Amino acid sequence: MNRLLRKIFILTTSLLSMTVLAQSQNAIGFKYDVQVSNPQAAVAAIDKYRRVAAGSGDDVTVTLYQYLANGTNPATHAIVVSYASPQVMDATLAAQSVSSEWAVFQSELGRVSQLIGSTMWRSLGLGVGNADLQYSQTAAENWVFVDVEDREMYATAWQKWVDAEGADDKYFGLIAIAADGTGGATHALINISESVGAQFDSQNDPAALNRFRQEVRDIREIKEHVRLVKVKAW
Repeated sequence: MNRLLRKIFILTTSLLSMTVLAQSQNAIGFKYDVQVSNPQAAVAAIDKYRRVAAGSGDDVTVTLYQYLANGTNPATHAIVVSYASPQVMDATLAAQSVSSEWAVFQSELGRVSQLIGSTMWRSLGLGVGNADLQYSQTAAENWVFVDVEDREMYATAWQKWVDAEGADDKYFGLIAIAADGTGGATHALINISESVGAQFDSQNDPAALNRFRQEVRDIREIKEHVRLVKVKAW
Protein backbone atom coordinates (compact mmCIF):
# COMPACT_ATOMS: atom_id res chain seq x y z
CA MET A 1 0.00 0.00 0.00
CA ASN A 2 2.87 2.43 0.68
CA ARG A 3 3.93 2.02 -2.94
CA LEU A 4 0.55 3.31 -4.05
CA LEU A 5 0.76 6.25 -1.71
CA ARG A 6 4.17 7.30 -2.98
CA LYS A 7 2.81 7.17 -6.53
CA ILE A 8 -0.30 9.14 -5.61
CA PHE A 9 1.98 11.77 -4.05
CA ILE A 10 3.06 12.58 -7.57
CA LEU A 11 -0.55 12.41 -8.71
CA THR A 12 -1.82 15.10 -6.39
CA THR A 13 0.62 17.69 -7.67
CA SER A 14 -0.29 17.48 -11.33
CA LEU A 15 -1.32 20.30 -13.62
CA LEU A 16 -3.86 19.02 -16.15
CA SER A 17 -5.26 15.81 -17.57
CA MET A 18 -3.25 13.87 -20.14
CA THR A 19 -5.53 14.78 -23.00
CA VAL A 20 -5.56 18.48 -22.27
CA LEU A 21 -1.77 18.65 -22.22
CA ALA A 22 -1.42 16.80 -25.49
CA GLN A 23 -1.43 20.41 -26.80
CA SER A 24 1.49 21.69 -24.69
CA GLN A 25 4.99 20.88 -25.89
CA ASN A 26 6.54 21.00 -22.40
CA ALA A 27 3.97 18.89 -20.58
CA ILE A 28 4.99 15.72 -18.79
CA GLY A 29 2.95 13.42 -16.59
CA PHE A 30 1.85 10.02 -15.37
CA LYS A 31 -0.97 7.51 -15.72
CA TYR A 32 -1.65 5.24 -12.75
CA ASP A 33 -3.75 2.11 -13.07
CA VAL A 34 -5.47 1.48 -9.75
CA GLN A 35 -7.90 -1.02 -8.31
CA VAL A 36 -10.38 1.00 -6.27
CA SER A 37 -12.59 -0.78 -3.73
CA ASN A 38 -14.69 2.28 -2.91
CA PRO A 39 -14.81 4.88 -5.72
CA GLN A 40 -16.92 7.31 -3.69
CA ALA A 41 -14.35 7.28 -0.87
CA ALA A 42 -11.51 7.82 -3.32
CA VAL A 43 -13.30 10.82 -4.81
CA ALA A 44 -14.00 12.15 -1.31
CA ALA A 45 -10.33 11.83 -0.33
CA ILE A 46 -9.18 13.80 -3.34
CA ASP A 47 -11.97 16.35 -2.85
CA LYS A 48 -10.83 16.92 0.73
CA TYR A 49 -7.16 17.21 -0.14
CA ARG A 50 -7.84 19.65 -2.98
CA ARG A 51 -9.52 22.00 -0.51
CA VAL A 52 -6.39 22.44 1.62
CA ALA A 53 -3.50 24.73 0.74
CA ALA A 54 -1.00 22.01 -0.17
CA GLY A 55 -3.39 20.29 -2.55
CA SER A 56 -4.96 23.32 -4.21
CA GLY A 57 -3.92 25.74 -6.91
CA ASP A 58 -5.19 27.01 -10.24
CA ASP A 59 -2.37 25.19 -12.02
CA VAL A 60 -3.17 21.77 -10.54
CA THR A 61 -5.67 19.23 -11.88
CA VAL A 62 -6.18 15.53 -11.17
CA THR A 63 -8.37 13.38 -13.45
CA LEU A 64 -9.95 10.11 -12.40
CA TYR A 65 -11.23 7.72 -15.10
CA GLN A 66 -13.19 4.49 -14.90
CA TYR A 67 -12.23 1.68 -17.23
CA LEU A 68 -14.95 0.34 -19.50
CA ALA A 69 -12.66 -2.19 -21.18
CA ASN A 70 -9.02 -2.97 -20.40
CA GLY A 71 -8.56 -6.66 -21.09
CA THR A 72 -7.22 -8.76 -18.23
CA ASN A 73 -5.81 -5.75 -16.37
CA PRO A 74 -7.36 -5.85 -12.86
CA ALA A 75 -7.38 -2.05 -12.57
CA THR A 76 -10.82 -0.51 -12.25
CA HIS A 77 -9.72 3.08 -12.69
CA ALA A 78 -6.95 5.20 -14.16
CA ILE A 79 -5.61 8.36 -12.56
CA VAL A 80 -3.98 10.65 -15.10
CA VAL A 81 -1.73 13.49 -14.02
CA SER A 82 0.52 16.02 -15.71
CA TYR A 83 2.77 19.00 -15.18
CA ALA A 84 3.16 22.01 -17.45
CA SER A 85 6.92 21.39 -17.41
CA PRO A 86 9.54 19.41 -15.50
CA GLN A 87 10.28 22.57 -13.53
CA VAL A 88 6.65 22.83 -12.40
CA MET A 89 6.79 19.20 -11.31
CA ASP A 90 9.94 19.73 -9.25
CA ALA A 91 8.67 22.86 -7.53
CA THR A 92 5.26 21.41 -6.68
CA LEU A 93 6.62 18.15 -5.33
CA ALA A 94 9.09 20.02 -3.15
CA ALA A 95 6.31 22.14 -1.66
CA GLN A 96 4.07 19.17 -1.00
CA SER A 97 6.78 17.08 0.63
CA VAL A 98 6.59 19.26 3.75
CA SER A 99 2.79 19.40 3.89
CA SER A 100 1.12 18.17 7.09
CA GLU A 101 -2.08 17.44 5.16
CA TRP A 102 -0.26 14.88 3.04
CA ALA A 103 -0.23 12.18 5.74
CA VAL A 104 -4.00 12.46 6.13
CA PHE A 105 -4.51 12.13 2.40
CA GLN A 106 -2.18 9.12 2.30
CA SER A 107 -4.21 7.29 4.90
CA GLU A 108 -7.63 8.05 3.42
CA LEU A 109 -6.80 7.22 -0.18
CA GLY A 110 -4.64 4.23 0.75
CA ARG A 111 -7.53 2.51 2.50
CA VAL A 112 -9.53 2.26 -0.74
CA SER A 113 -6.87 1.98 -3.49
CA GLN A 114 -4.21 -0.42 -4.73
CA LEU A 115 -1.66 0.43 -7.40
CA ILE A 116 -1.61 -1.94 -10.40
CA GLY A 117 0.79 -0.17 -12.77
CA SER A 118 2.16 3.18 -13.87
CA THR A 119 3.22 4.97 -17.05
CA MET A 120 5.17 8.17 -17.60
CA TRP A 121 4.43 10.23 -20.70
CA ARG A 122 5.44 13.48 -22.35
CA SER A 123 3.65 15.76 -24.76
CA LEU A 124 4.51 16.05 -28.44
CA GLY A 125 2.35 19.16 -28.79
CA LEU A 126 0.01 17.28 -31.14
CA GLY A 127 -3.76 17.67 -30.89
CA VAL A 128 -6.50 18.06 -33.51
CA GLY A 129 -10.27 18.51 -33.29
CA ASN A 130 -12.71 19.89 -30.74
CA ALA A 131 -10.56 20.59 -27.69
CA ASP A 132 -13.64 21.40 -25.59
CA LEU A 133 -14.46 17.68 -25.47
CA GLN A 134 -11.53 17.26 -23.09
CA TYR A 135 -13.52 19.10 -20.43
CA SER A 136 -16.85 17.34 -20.95
CA GLN A 137 -18.12 15.28 -18.01
CA THR A 138 -19.76 12.78 -20.39
CA ALA A 139 -16.80 12.32 -22.72
CA ALA A 140 -15.50 8.83 -23.50
CA GLU A 141 -11.89 8.14 -24.41
CA ASN A 142 -10.14 5.51 -26.48
CA TRP A 143 -6.42 5.03 -25.77
CA VAL A 144 -4.17 2.93 -27.99
CA PHE A 145 -0.59 2.29 -26.83
CA VAL A 146 1.85 1.39 -29.59
CA ASP A 147 5.52 0.52 -30.05
CA VAL A 148 6.80 2.58 -32.99
CA GLU A 149 10.01 1.95 -34.93
CA ASP A 150 10.05 5.08 -37.12
CA ARG A 151 8.65 7.80 -34.89
CA GLU A 152 8.85 10.65 -37.39
CA MET A 153 7.10 8.62 -40.08
CA TYR A 154 4.40 7.52 -37.64
CA ALA A 155 3.69 11.05 -36.40
CA THR A 156 3.49 12.34 -39.97
CA ALA A 157 1.05 9.60 -40.97
CA TRP A 158 -1.03 10.21 -37.84
CA GLN A 159 -1.17 13.94 -38.55
CA LYS A 160 -2.43 13.38 -42.09
CA TRP A 161 -5.16 11.07 -40.83
CA VAL A 162 -6.48 13.30 -38.04
CA ASP A 163 -6.32 16.41 -40.24
CA ALA A 164 -8.61 14.63 -42.69
CA GLU A 165 -10.81 13.16 -39.95
CA GLY A 166 -11.01 16.17 -37.66
CA ALA A 167 -14.48 17.46 -36.77
CA ASP A 168 -16.40 19.19 -34.01
CA ASP A 169 -17.48 15.88 -32.50
CA LYS A 170 -13.99 14.43 -31.92
CA TYR A 171 -10.58 15.22 -30.49
CA PHE A 172 -7.30 13.42 -31.26
CA GLY A 173 -4.00 13.54 -29.38
CA LEU A 174 -0.65 11.80 -29.79
CA ILE A 175 1.81 11.58 -26.88
CA ALA A 176 5.16 9.89 -26.32
CA ILE A 177 5.58 7.24 -23.63
CA ALA A 178 8.72 7.87 -21.59
CA ALA A 179 8.45 4.72 -19.45
CA ASP A 180 5.89 1.98 -18.88
CA GLY A 181 7.80 -0.82 -17.19
CA THR A 182 7.68 -3.92 -19.38
CA GLY A 183 4.81 -2.66 -21.55
CA GLY A 184 7.04 -1.64 -24.44
CA ALA A 185 4.95 1.25 -25.79
CA THR A 186 6.59 4.34 -27.26
CA HIS A 187 3.44 6.33 -28.04
CA ALA A 188 -0.24 6.57 -27.16
CA LEU A 189 -3.07 7.69 -29.40
CA ILE A 190 -5.91 9.37 -27.50
CA ASN A 191 -9.28 9.74 -29.21
CA ILE A 192 -12.11 11.55 -27.41
CA SER A 193 -15.82 11.58 -28.25
CA GLU A 194 -18.76 13.26 -26.55
CA SER A 195 -20.15 9.97 -25.21
CA VAL A 196 -19.51 6.22 -25.10
CA GLY A 197 -21.92 5.63 -27.97
CA ALA A 198 -20.35 8.36 -30.06
CA GLN A 199 -17.09 6.41 -30.02
CA PHE A 200 -18.73 4.04 -32.48
CA ASP A 201 -20.03 6.65 -34.92
CA SER A 202 -18.88 6.33 -38.51
CA GLN A 203 -15.54 7.84 -39.42
CA ASN A 204 -15.75 11.22 -41.15
CA ASP A 205 -13.13 10.04 -43.64
CA PRO A 206 -12.84 6.22 -43.67
CA ALA A 207 -10.37 6.35 -46.54
CA ALA A 208 -7.98 8.51 -44.51
CA LEU A 209 -8.08 6.00 -41.63
CA ASN A 210 -7.38 3.12 -44.01
CA ARG A 211 -4.42 5.01 -45.50
CA PHE A 212 -3.04 5.65 -42.02
CA ARG A 213 -3.28 1.97 -41.11
CA GLN A 214 -1.56 0.95 -44.31
CA GLU A 215 1.25 3.47 -43.85
CA VAL A 216 2.08 2.43 -40.28
CA ARG A 217 1.33 -1.29 -40.24
CA ASP A 218 4.99 -2.26 -40.71
CA ILE A 219 6.45 0.26 -38.25
CA ARG A 220 4.22 -0.17 -35.19
CA GLU A 221 2.90 -2.84 -32.87
CA ILE A 222 -0.21 -2.30 -30.74
CA LYS A 223 0.60 -3.02 -27.08
CA GLU A 224 -2.63 -2.06 -25.34
CA HIS A 225 -6.09 -0.75 -26.24
CA VAL A 226 -8.46 0.56 -23.56
CA ARG A 227 -11.70 2.52 -23.29
CA LEU A 228 -12.54 4.85 -20.40
CA VAL A 229 -15.00 7.41 -19.11
CA LYS A 230 -14.21 10.37 -16.90
CA VAL A 231 -15.33 10.21 -13.27
CA LYS A 232 -14.14 13.61 -12.12
CA ALA A 233 -11.44 16.21 -12.72
CA TRP A 234 -10.02 18.56 -10.08
